[in-house]
Amino acid sequence: MIDMEKLVTAKVWIEKLANGINPLNDELVKDDDLINNVHISRCLFYVAELLGEIKVGTTTERRGRKPFFLSSKDAASIHISTPNGIANFVKLVNGNIPADMKPLSAALVIKWLRNEGFLQEVLRGDGHKTNLPTEKGNSLGIYTEVQRNSEGLEYQRVVYSVDAQRFMLNKIEAIALSTRS
Repeated sequence: MIDMEKLVTAKVWIEKLANGINPLNDELVKDDDLINNVHISRCLFYVAELLGEIKVGTTTERRGRKPFFLSSKDAASIHISTPNGIANFVKLVNGNIPADMKPLSAALVIKWLRNEGFLQEVLRGDGHKTNLPTEKGNSLGIYTEVQRNSEGLEYQRVVYSVDAQRFMLNKIEAIALSTRS
């Protein structure tokens, strides 16, 4: 028999890790931490989603977790001062929601940005997919920087300018609603 309490705890902790939050102390991990690797983060979001689909007895929604929502007024109070990657933007947003609310995921924000034409999914030379800004995204302030990972390999990091992050905050209600469909 599945211990639902442990399952819910595991899902919450995995979601926090996926969003770059240490589940033991709720502090943000450093940008260069392994947990912020986009592939690891996507994997963790996937596992959290699978755990959320297990329906034995009660679900996390029945146990009181509200769907993500952030009003325009609350979004406007979030201070953005530097360009960031999507994981750090989502961490900032999730740091301003109640503990009993499901966190916003970077994957869902990226999906919304793709649907709105700001990002496009492209196939890299190694056969893996990635999201890169479109011309529309560039004009919003979404751009790429070449960086090196912990193994010294170069990769393109998508960066969201202060203006691009403010735009996403202004559209947070639409983003939140799109995550429910």
